[in-house]
Amino acid sequence: RCATADATSVAGSVSTSDTQCRLDRDELRGVCQEPDLEGAVNLLDEMLRRRGGNGSSGQLAPEEQAAVLQCYVDALSLASLRRGHRLLSKSTSRYSGIAAPIVHRIATLYCKLGAPADARRVLEGASRPAPGKPADAAQAKRKEAYEKVRELHEEIRAAGYVPDTRFVLHDIDEAAKERALMYHSERLAIAFGLVSTPPGTPLRVMKNLRICGDCHSAVKLIAKVTGREIIVRDNKRFHHFKDGGCSCGDYW
Repeated sequence: RCATADATSVAGSVSTSDTQCRLDRDELRGVCQEPDLEGAVNLLDEMLRRRGGNGSSGQLAPEEQAAVLQCYVDALSLASLRRGHRLLSKSTSRYSGIAAPIVHRIATLYCKLGAPADARRVLEGASRPAPGKPADAAQAKRKEAYEKVRELHEEIRAAGYVPDTRFVLHDIDEAAKERALMYHSERLAIAFGLVSTPPGTPLRVMKNLRICGDCHSAVKLIAKVTGREIIVRDNKRFHHFKDGGCSCGDYW
């Protein structure tokens, strides 16, 4: 009873009337009654292609996804819900994906039917970034930021920076200590800001630990060589870096 009520609320929340479904509910019910899952997917794809040929979008609208889910949970069966979920996943993966309200309702239904592991997989899958341009762009930006860190390191070395390896407490050689300092979190954040914002834009970085003495010296020079104002808020105070100096007067 709970599962039926929940699925009904999905259909009601996404669509206020049956006439709003762009595919007839009888057609959708026929798809759901197809004994073979692949046959159901093929039939649904054929219906979507037919609709696309008429100038409409070749994808399941959220209210249609709700209608498919309703047809499966009427059986009050975990196996039926899983089959409906698989049908939605196969039918929408090449289009826009399952609508967020439907994803959350599927997870709720899994929980109410005693399958919390399935619910967790549904939510984890929805939160995972889709493959394609967004992920590629993020990876490219990350690579650009690391390259910028190395470039800044060379520039500030030329401007007189000497790494203070006393701030590296690990028992490693001097070269490794210098590399560890170069990739401190505030420097990575600053590098990311430099490659992500127009020239002259002030950068603001917040950190939950105190900035180390070596990074304090390095950021002063980074502000100088880049011509940027850099504001770092650590767990003690604000540091306003500009033109090679800091508002704290090197006392913090």
